[in-house]
Amino acid sequence: MELDDFLRREIDLGSFASASYAIGSPGGLEREGAHGHAISVPLRIAATTGTIYDCASITKPLVTGMLLLQAIEERKIALEDEYRGFTYRELLTHTSGLRAWLPLYGYDDYLSAIEKDGREAERGSRVMYSDLNFVLLYHALREIFGDYVRAARERIFEPLSLRDAYFHPPESLRPRIAATEWGQRFERLLRESLKIPTPMPQFRQSLMWGETNDGNSYGAGGTCGNAGLFATARDVFRIAQAFVCGELVSRALVEEATRVHAGDRGLAWQLAGPGLSEQSFGHMGFTGASVWIDGDRIMVLLTNRIHPCAAPIGMHRIRGEFHRYGVRQR
Repeated sequence: MELDDFLRREIDLGSFASASYAIGSPGGLEREGAHGHAISVPLRIAATTGTIYDCASITKPLVTGMLLLQAIEERKIALEDEYRGFTYRELLTHTSGLRAWLPLYGYDDYLSAIEKDGREAERGSRVMYSDLNFVLLYHALREIFGDYVRAARERIFEPLSLRDAYFHPPESLRPRIAATEWGQRFERLLRESLKIPTPMPQFRQSLMWGETNDGNSYGAGGTCGNAGLFATARDVFRIAQAFVCGELVSRALVEEATRVHAGDRGLAWQLAGPGLSEQSFGHMGFTGASVWIDGDRIMVLLTNRIHPCAAPIGMHRIRGEFHRYGVRQR
């Protein structure tokens, strides 16, 4: 089965409403495509290679992690320096001991909320993937560079001449943006599953279309470092390509960021992706986004798998199959 046939089959099975992909090497983009509907409810708009997706947690390595690496390279900070009681290494490798998630938008202040209810385990005891790590890094970057979104634009988007990467997509682009959930049902259930009492936030009830699906990023005005990036598969590919080629940080720092630091974690990157080698690195996002690099292959898959609702599907299997197609493109 060909790659496009595989993605169309998954759409027909209901795995996601649409998918856009970009595959290539450090030398450049080699193949891209799009299938399905960027919006299926309450209207239908077909996905194209120009469709802009909510990239969710791949914001972590592509923007937040990249800016932190630039700050390290410019000697503004060091990995062992501390921010709010945690080293930058602990925050980047998810070894801080902070719990996976909190509805920070229900509290009066994000930083105070993390200080009060964020801790779950001892620092450095194990890898525990947590959005809270990158919320802290977001606030650190605001102190280092003055403004997170401006830094992303001036240090990543503009140098790479990206045309379709945003944190606050303008209203005029909505017809090109893939929709996500109808209401925050998933985060409501997540809040109910917490074993500690937290404030009851005001959950959104309407279709999330052109606004970040992540509640904490939305509550912070569009991003708080853990999510919020909107981009096409082509632009995600370009950021990953630039990282691999040492355009945004030195090759030495690329190697440092993508080696094992703790468990399956590099610096903002996850290691050994589904269907890929032990030397691969990348990241995944809740909306169905992923970017992975394995040797000379760069593979980006963006979907809106939570549109119109966040149902459990086998995205790990799907990503593994996609990666196998990508590796065969050599």
